[in-house]
Amino acid sequence: MFNNLILAKSIFSEFNPMAFVDNLRYMLSGMIAIFIVIGIIVLITIILNKIFSKK
Repeated sequence: MFNNLILAKSIFSEFNPMAFVDNLRYMLSGMIAIFIVIGIIVLITIILNKIFSKK
């Protein structure tokens, strides 16, 4: 258990806040991709409802 604490301390002692700022562009592109996929799913659902709904 003591070895795990030493390992955790060594991992967190190398924390680099600028790494978060550097990775924001990748996070943004991932979020945009998620919203695009959700938008496509919503559009397909709307189109299928219009095609197959009873009038």
